[in-house]
Amino acid sequence: MLDGFRSLSQTWVAKVVLALITVPFALFGLEYYLRQGGEGGTVLKVDGVAISQSEFRDALRNQQQQMQNAGGADSPALRYEAMNALVNRQLLLEYAADHHLTIPDQLLVDEISRVDVFQENGKFSQSRYEQVLRAQGMTPAQFEKRLRADLKLQLEQESLTTTAWVPEQSLDAFLKLDGQIRAVSTATLSSSQFLGEVKLADDEVKKYYQAHPDEFRIPEQISIQYVTLAADQLAAGVTVLPEELRKAYADPANQSRWTGQEMRRARHILLTVPSGASPAQRQSIKQHAQQLLTRLQAHPEQFAAVAKAESQDPGSANQGGDLGFFARGTMTPPFEKAVFALKKGEFSGPIETDFGYHVIQVTDIHEAKHLSLEEVTPQLTAEIRRQKASQKFSEEADAFTTLVYEQSGSLQPAADKFHLTVQTASGISKDQKTGIWSNPKLQQALFSTAVIKDHRNTPAIEVAPGLLVAARVTMDQAATLKPLEQATPAIEQRLKAQQAAVLARRAGEEKLKELQAGQADSSLTWSGERLLTRQQAYGGGLPPAVVTPAFRVGERHLPGYAGASTPDGDFILVRVTQIQPGRTDEPAARKEAETGLTRAYGDEAMEEFMAALRQKANIQVVDKSVLEEIPQH
Repeated sequence: MLDGFRSLSQTWVAKVVLALITVPFALFGLEYYLRQGGEGGTVLKVDGVAISQSEFRDALRNQQQQMQNAGGADSPALRYEAMNALVNRQLLLEYAADHHLTIPDQLLVDEISRVDVFQENGKFSQSRYEQVLRAQGMTPAQFEKRLRADLKLQLEQESLTTTAWVPEQSLDAFLKLDGQIRAVSTATLSSSQFLGEVKLADDEVKKYYQAHPDEFRIPEQISIQYVTLAADQLAAGVTVLPEELRKAYADPANQSRWTGQEMRRARHILLTVPSGASPAQRQSIKQHAQQLLTRLQAHPEQFAAVAKAESQDPGSANQGGDLGFFARGTMTPPFEKAVFALKKGEFSGPIETDFGYHVIQVTDIHEAKHLSLEEVTPQLTAEIRRQKASQKFSEEADAFTTLVYEQSGSLQPAADKFHLTVQTASGISKDQKTGIWSNPKLQQALFSTAVIKDHRNTPAIEVAPGLLVAARVTMDQAATLKPLEQATPAIEQRLKAQQAAVLARRAGEEKLKELQAGQADSSLTWSGERLLTRQQAYGGGLPPAVVTPAFRVGERHLPGYAGASTPDGDFILVRVTQIQPGRTDEPAARKEAETGLTRAYGDEAMEEFMAALRQKANIQVVDKSVLEEIPQH
């Protein structure tokens, strides 16, 4: 049983279970066990068992870490998740006790011996173990009791979730559906073509203005004076001496920098291979690449024209396939190996990579060489200047910060001492999204009572590495409502766009009905047909709004049609002319699908099991205040 448990604990199921029940040892960390329980009042009761505020805080902290809330952000949703985790854990403990599940002593010993904090020189130390527990006011018996309970839960979960299995018929059906390839094209009814049909009522703009005042509210804005102390500003006054350059150039740590890399310039033609393509399709694409290679070897002067016409690399096709100069380690390995094996002017191909098949020609080569001091002087000068400026900035930052604080009635003393210019800015609001004024600390300082009402300087705030800003408010304009006259153009544009979108949708739905009834429409302009898998469609192959409708078109009556409105108001029609089922005979894809489906079945089984336990349980929230968000200061 122990071997079985160890193997199971390495599976995805263990991770699912741990996330569900928040096993403290795995997720809270060792410190969970090393804190005394029962601190604070009772937060909730599960079948009469009290759960304390201390346990709730631990669970909440874990939820924040799970959500990568490095700043410790809080929310009611996180608090509900933490409480649910505690309820789940207690219910599973009860289930384990009711079914007399036990943990062998050897398993407990193995788990404890693997904890780093209990080890010395990489091995478990009994004295270290007892010392750590004693420092936290715990005995080994207390610690082992808690750990045994959580291992019991983990083993219990494995027994529930690893029984999930996927029937072969279900797996085949999933693979056929998930890997399905559809031949699709689209036609767009743009909402803009219906704008001329839109007529607004006389009072429509005014009604919208009155119903949506928040959209036209001009937020509080301030005008300010400010000064900046920047490392870049200080760099202009830094002198770099010749001996500093020679010393840096001779530094052994820099020697590898002065040895340039061999650079090669190449151009290529890429023929992509669709995901899920059959061996026959791949072979056909490869043969086409070989034909292009043979043609270009005979007529190299045609490379740019052929690349523009044939290459499926959007980044280089319009440049005739030119990739510019690059060094080793830049390109995908098979491509790079081929390029650096060629001489100038030579061809290679078809070269297969993850992107497809490439036809390659090397057009130029720059050999590696050792750079002289004279050649690297501009680079070294800039580096040394930045280093010295950074050091000077660190020295002056404290003095700048102190002076801005002590002379809080004006920025001029700081400007005079550090030879800075007092600058001005206006129209700054609390919802500023760009520039230094969007910095949260600077925003908070600028709109504080001390700065706006008492007319003091803000503290010197580092808004970026090497950039300090101090400011003072010269004018404060309260929030106002934009006059109707100013808002009218924007409202008219919005209302017309909305109504044009309605007309586009109606027209699109009508055309869709006609197409589905077998009536052709010569007014529609269809795009070129593309073969797409579901993943390719979601990855940009189709407008997002029509991906699902396109893959719902049945295969009995082709061509089939579907359509949907887009967020910008257009209506997209999609035509499906061919449907190829996904392959079921690829071992890697089959294994991946089986793993994913097993995981999904296991998750579903776990949810149903927990729902059943909760239905029978008596759960009472004693302190509802813990579910309220704590304001951040």
